Amino acid sequence: MADFASAYLIRGDDSTLIGNALRALTERLLNGESRDIGMEEVSELGHRTEDGEYSLEALLTAAQTIPFLTHSRVVVGRDMGAFSKKQMVAPLIEYLENPLESTRLILVWEKGPNQQRLSQIPKPLLEAIERSGEVIDTRVGRKTGAWIRDQVALSGVSLDQAAIQALTENTGEDVAGVQGILETLKSIFGEDKLVTREDVLPYLGSAGDIPPWELTDAIASGNATVALQKLKRLRHAGGRHEMQILAILHGHFSRILRLAGLNLVTAEEAATVLGDKGSSFRAGKSLHDARKLGSSQSKKAISLLYDADLALRGQSALPGEAILEVLVARLAYLYLA
Repeated sequence: MADFASAYLIRGDDSTLIGNALRALTERLLNGESRDIGMEEVSELGHRTEDGEYSLEALLTAAQTIPFLTHSRVVVGRDMGAFSKKQMVAPLIEYLENPLESTRLILVWEKGPNQQRLSQIPKPLLEAIERSGEVIDTRVGRKTGAWIRDQVALSGVSLDQAAIQALTENTGEDVAGVQGILETLKSIFGEDKLVTREDVLPYLGSAGDIPPWELTDAIASGNATVALQKLKRLRHAGGRHEMQILAILHGHFSRILRLAGLNLVTAEEAATVLGDKGSSFRAGKSLHDARKLGSSQSKKAISLLYDADLALRGQSALPGEAILEVLVARLAYLYLA
C-alpha cells in the first residue's frame, strides 16, 4: 500500500481549486476502494450540536472508527473555518498526537454556508499538521505566473515557454480553469510531446479577468497600448462598469497625489502618510509613482479623472468605453512627459 500521511489540511481562497485538490486527494487516498464504504464526510451541519454550537465530536468519532470491509477509511472534515479559535481545535490536536493508523483525515479549511468570512487557521493546528501530516496550499495570490508554472510541472504535460506565457496571459485572475485546460492538453498531446503556443491557443477560450493593479501598472509603464488591452480585460472579462473602473483609478491616483512633493524616503513612511496597515508594498508602489509624476502631473491626473467623471455622467456624447479609453491613454502619456 502507498505511504499515506494520517492527516491533510487543504487551504485556499478559490472554491474550485479547493474542490479540485480535495477530489484528487480523496481518489489517491481511497486507493481504489469504494467511496460508499471507504469514505465519510462531515460538513457544517454535522459539526453542529443540538444547541447550535460548533463541536468536533462527530468528526473525531468518524476519525476514530475502524474500517469495515476496507483497509482504511478516508474521513473528510468540510467547512473547518468554523473552528477558528485555539480552544476549539484542542481536541483535534490531541487526536493528531495519536491518530488511528487506518484513518486518512482530510481537513478542508473553508467557510461554511452560515459563515460571513473565513478566519485564519489556528497556529497550533497548522503546526500539528505540518509536524505529522501534509498541508496542501491552493492559494494563488499575486504570483499567478509562478503558480501556473507549478501546475504545468505537476500536470505532466510539457509546455514550452511561449505556451506557458500564453496560458498565463489568457488566465488573468480566472485561475480555476487552468487545471482543466492542462488536463485537456495532456489527454490530447500526452506527456512526451513538447506543446507549443500554437498548440495551446485553440484551447484557451476567452481571456479571463485581471486584477486592477495590472491596469495601473500598465499605465505607469507609459505604454498606452498595453494599458488599453488591460482596460478591455477589466471591462469585458471582468464585467466591471465604467464607474467602477473610474473609482479604481481615482483611488490609485489620489494616493499618488497625497505623496507627491513630500520628501519621503521609504515605503514605510509612505504607508504612515496613507494610513496603510500591515504590508507597505502598496504604499511603496504609490511612492514610486509619485516620484515619477511629481506634483504637477499628479494633479493633472486628478483633473483628467474629474473630466472623465463628468463625461460619464452625461456631459459627453461619447460611449462610456470610449471615454475610458481616452482617459487611460492620457494617463499613460503623463508618465512619458
